[in-house]
Amino acid sequence: MPVPTTPLYFRIQEMLRGQIAMGKLVEGSQLPSESELAETFSTTRGTVRQALAQLTFEGLIVRRVGLGTFVAGRRVESRIETQRVRSFEEQMEDMGQHVGFRVLGFEREPPSAAVAAHLELPADASVYRLRRLRLVEDEIIGLEDRSMPEQIGTAIPASALVTRPATTMIEAALGTPLGGITVSVGAVGAEAAVARDLGIRRSSPVLVRSHTFFDQAGKPVLTGESIYRGDKYRFTYRYGTGRS
Repeated sequence: MPVPTTPLYFRIQEMLRGQIAMGKLVEGSQLPSESELAETFSTTRGTVRQALAQLTFEGLIVRRVGLGTFVAGRRVESRIETQRVRSFEEQMEDMGQHVGFRVLGFEREPPSAAVAAHLELPADASVYRLRRLRLVEDEIIGLEDRSMPEQIGTAIPASALVTRPATTMIEAALGTPLGGITVSVGAVGAEAAVARDLGIRRSSPVLVRSHTFFDQAGKPVLTGESIYRGDKYRFTYRYGTGRS
């Protein structure tokens, strides 16, 4: 009975993964060309492309038209767990990474129609809108744009805006833990203002997490978006008690 052989595309992937993991290929390093890899493994460029496509999907490499293929930069990863509400900042601290903030604005204003609907507020109500950058190890990763009812906003001290996660500030203002969250995730091209804040080019891919948080009685108390650089961030969804 013939012994099955490992497909060539898989061997190419494993060789490149190993070199990246061991630091032989560091962030920004250029990989050998398709022709060079095809010659090394005595195969076709089509097989090489198949191998590189998977590594691109995994976020290990990036392919730049006219320039070549390069080792991708480090990505921050957070996880969505269904058992309890955990902030982005808590998850980063668990992984030994420091999260900082740069406040862009925290003002009282009339809510947009969408914000009023999410917070279940009348049109003539006021909200506090928080806009700030999230930095991981002093590198800009994302942008928060969140709104909360006026009575909650007035209870948040200015000092907390540069040190504390939004969920922690809300819980302190309420005096109780949050009760739940709804989340939706989508990828879009960055608008001009967002691109400027994140330090990327307009229309660059960004990952948008839209969410509304609720108190213990099910009343919405915080709504908005966290917008992340597509080249610096990903998230993992986890359900149940299985190991990740």
